[in-house]
Amino acid sequence: MNSKISVIVPTLNEEKNLPNLLNSLENQTLKNYEVVLVDGGSSDKTIALAEAHRSNIVVEKGLAEYPSRNRGAKIANGDILLFTCADVRFPKDLLAEISTSFQDPELVAMTGPDWPTDSTLAIVEYGFYNFARFLFSSFPKPAKRFSTSTNFLAVRKTAFEKTGGFVRDINSDGYVGKQLSEIGKVRFSNRAAVLISPRRFYEMGFFKFNLHYLYVLENFFPFLSETAFFKNLKENSGAVHSDMHMTS
Repeated sequence: MNSKISVIVPTLNEEKNLPNLLNSLENQTLKNYEVVLVDGGSSDKTIALAEAHRSNIVVEKGLAEYPSRNRGAKIANGDILLFTCADVRFPKDLLAEISTSFQDPELVAMTGPDWPTDSTLAIVEYGFYNFARFLFSSFPKPAKRFSTSTNFLAVRKTAFEKTGGFVRDINSDGYVGKQLSEIGKVRFSNRAAVLISPRRFYEMGFFKFNLHYLYVLENFFPFLSETAFFKNLKENSGAVHSDMHMTS
């Protein structure tokens, strides 16, 4: 039998984006899933939209993004946790692909490419980024890198619990990816891609966007984490990231 998948979504005033995600879930060929929505205190129609989709909803006003993901993981009923964002859309066979992949008993986690919509420049840039993630995931250990994304990270609940969850760091998903690769078998699958909104790309502009997300380089080159430049970069990006997620 297919393992149940818990789709975990942190939200804050996402009424414009959430319907795309929920509709893409409605259209999945595999129906054995639940939606766990952890809301930070939305003042728009986010909760009503989630209720119409029969989601499992928790509201904790002011709860930040990564603690929201941890909260969702604790109450999830599924054997497989699928972390994503409100502005993501899933191809109709994504859950089926995840279910098939996890029939491998040794697999503890998987991720795949993020593909932006409506921006040629963003598509080109993410093409290079996705290739780097795939390439580094193909290396043998100790060079192997599992660069995850909270747009799409599927993980066995038992394995996620072993990591202790997401920590309070701008690159928390990167740290979890590193831990998961040490726990067991991980996979970057080009067959499991998701569509993402380029809204941050548009809001921040090309140069600010790239400077803000430059911290992902430590997923590939861990030695960067100890440099003063990178520590300062992450501190600045963390402050911006918190503001974005508290005012969405």
